[in-house]
Amino acid sequence: MTMAAAAGEFLIDVAKLLALGSDPVPLRAVLERASGGYLKAHGPSGSRASALTNSGIPFEVSVTGGRGQLTPAIRYVTETGSQHREFGIRLAAQCAAIGDLAAWLPNNDGKTTKLLRSFISTLYPDPAKVAAHHRFATWTGIVHHAAAPHYPTRLKVYGNTTLVSGTLQRLRAAFPGFAALASLPDDETSFEPVFAAIEVDANDALSHKIYLRVRRDVAVPMKLVRHFGDPAWTVLSELDRCGIDAPTLRRVDFHVCLAHDAERRGEPAFSLHLSPRQGIDIAAIVHDLSIRHHGTTAAVDALTRAAESSGGTWQYSVIGLGSSPERDIDKVNIYGTPLWSAW
Repeated sequence: MTMAAAAGEFLIDVAKLLALGSDPVPLRAVLERASGGYLKAHGPSGSRASALTNSGIPFEVSVTGGRGQLTPAIRYVTETGSQHREFGIRLAAQCAAIGDLAAWLPNNDGKTTKLLRSFISTLYPDPAKVAAHHRFATWTGIVHHAAAPHYPTRLKVYGNTTLVSGTLQRLRAAFPGFAALASLPDDETSFEPVFAAIEVDANDALSHKIYLRVRRDVAVPMKLVRHFGDPAWTVLSELDRCGIDAPTLRRVDFHVCLAHDAERRGEPAFSLHLSPRQGIDIAAIVHDLSIRHHGTTAAVDALTRAAESSGGTWQYSVIGLGSSPERDIDKVNIYGTPLWSAW
């Protein structure tokens, strides 16, 4: 069995454990196309295959929920073309895959493919001018929900905003959803925009997101609250309750996500995503947050059990907490990767 096949079986097991009723055929087929069938941690040259995960495996799975309810869905992000070293070859493979994946969404008439490819061309107006050694062009996110057992319900494309100058300005000019996201003062160095994402669901609703890398220093909690207000304060307070206080924050990598969708009014949704550095075990925190915000540990337990049943282990990678002025903590995402020693 290849690693891509093992990952497919892992997704099927998670779906069964969560009683999602998912058809295993599209689960396997969509993952195969989204990943290009290559999920090894290292490319043919021996270098790390993907920047998506610390291990280099281009496969990160997540579950989500909030306000005491678990969302009946399984989500993952992957990257096709990760065996190729050259930026242009990867990007071409990813554009081809995105067109095929968009066809899985119901009632697709080509608009979604055109939209997502327009997003990519806005990021990289001339891919030939991007240095060949750069690896991160796009990642692809997939959501399978219990409400739609035979097809994915969301398709998301992430892109690198650091490679070509003027990327954010181009995005805001081309896509109104990005224009609605807050901008930071030019002299603010604690937050760096590193990638953007656009997401389309089965009903053609759009979401736009900007991710900011956060510099680790003593002033960051204060700056988070200064720039992002009560939602940031709420998230930091919840992390402190879990034992992740200001000193601990300096020992993790974290990003801010600002999101806007067509139905949202007012300020963008805010979320903070924390990645533990080596030696920091977040399993207890994950279970605490799951009980408090999902109402159950069923989803995170399913991830661990499915990894073990396929002969691997489960490794948590990111905790994401979302908050908005009107909803308090309204979303908790738990991310991780199944690891198989055979590959």
